[in-house]
Amino acid sequence: MSENGQKHVRLAVRCLALIAAAAVALSVLPWAFALPAPAAVSPFVAACSAIAARSVSLVTLIGLPVLAVSWFRRRWFCRWACPVGLLLEQVGRLRRSPGDGWKKLPPLGRWIALVTLAGACFGYPLLLWLDPLAMFGGLFGAFRWPLTVVSVLAAGALPIVVVGTLLLPRVWCGRLCPLGGTQELLASIGRTRRRAPRGQVGQAAPPAPAPAPLSRRSVLALGVGAAWGAVTVTAFGRGRRQALRPPGAVDEARFTGLCIRCGQCVRACPSEIIHPDLGRFGVASFLTPVIRYEGNYCLADCRRCTQVCPSGALRRLSPADKRRAHIGLARVDRNLCLAGVGAKCAACVDSCPYEAIRIVTNKEYYAARLEIDPRKCNGCGACQAICVTAPRKAIVVGPRE
Repeated sequence: MSENGQKHVRLAVRCLALIAAAAVALSVLPWAFALPAPAAVSPFVAACSAIAARSVSLVTLIGLPVLAVSWFRRRWFCRWACPVGLLLEQVGRLRRSPGDGWKKLPPLGRWIALVTLAGACFGYPLLLWLDPLAMFGGLFGAFRWPLTVVSVLAAGALPIVVVGTLLLPRVWCGRLCPLGGTQELLASIGRTRRRAPRGQVGQAAPPAPAPAPLSRRSVLALGVGAAWGAVTVTAFGRGRRQALRPPGAVDEARFTGLCIRCGQCVRACPSEIIHPDLGRFGVASFLTPVIRYEGNYCLADCRRCTQVCPSGALRRLSPADKRRAHIGLARVDRNLCLAGVGAKCAACVDSCPYEAIRIVTNKEYYAARLEIDPRKCNGCGACQAICVTAPRKAIVVGPRE
């Protein structure tokens, strides 16, 4: 095939990849299992999330083919399948003389990949959310109606990259992208391994050459990532969870690092109780998913948010696991509860799908009060959603101690 024909084939393949990724992000395709695919196909996300989560799931395995090909073909994914790369390439062409100023920048993408990989070894992949495919998925949060400030902020990462490409074409793909940096690292390791000398037939193989040492800046990046990961996991591990996270969430010490802010769980939730955090629970929690029970609750048989997470921040749950997964714990304000003042209200008792709430009557004082069994309550929020007291709810779900 001629060089011109190969370019046309490559462009057609990239366009198909862009259309497929957009269709998945917009939930056009009927297959729920496809939702995490655009971000999960990234070897940067796949490798770091598997190391941080200490497990390999079916979603993680989606990135293995790209990881394997990147070992032999330098930046193969960038050239043939990356939807963000195709968008940025077209944006960069808007400038008549793009120049090559981007080549003067150091390979920050590699360093970001090394920082994140080292942090993942300690359970906290610091910059995993900089993956371009995660940004691509987050962009489609702006297509959810009604449009809110939170959804616009969550979708803003990729437009920022686009503006940067208008100012300095090729800078993201050439120097900043951690996905591209990961492929560069894999290709360089693979190239070094393939060039190792071998002995001829009948002769002893010469000793293998010592591996090329990492540059000082690469070692520094590994050290920064490892130190940050160790300190963060230790600091979070000493405290309790402050926010209500979706079911299946890993411990808070790793959650804010593993979450790539793609918004898939927000868009997948049929009850619309999952929202991006605006930093209420700290800078590290910014744009991570939190649960707010505002008129609805977590359905007992729903596991959609756990099925669409591409990074392992939300573990995939079976139906039985979902019933045992603790989101939080309901607590009663006895000063507001109508049952405690003699009113015939048992709305929360009737609505609880886990039979965790009961009314206990003190026969000596003819007083009634609500009691919640913490062993049965998983914090689904059905009681809070149905509670009739206003403006404050008498029963509220909060984090467990």
